Amino acid sequence: MPNSKCPSCGNTSFEIVENTPSKSAFKFHFIQCSKCGCVVGTHEYFNVGSLIINLAKKLHIDLP
Repeated sequence: MPNSKCPSCGNTSFEIVENTPSKSAFKFHFIQCSKCGCVVGTHEYFNVGSLIINLAKKLHIDLP
């Protein structure tokens, strides 16, 4: 399987960086090239699925 490459510089090493874009009320995790900083993807700062499971447990709701 080929390694993922940065579309900007061709580097094959990436990192996750916390960031709040301007005019945004929420934080995000940016997946970016560790060499040039080119952003190749984003993830929500909070893991919404985990938050829902924890809330359901506190409310004694069984999720499938």
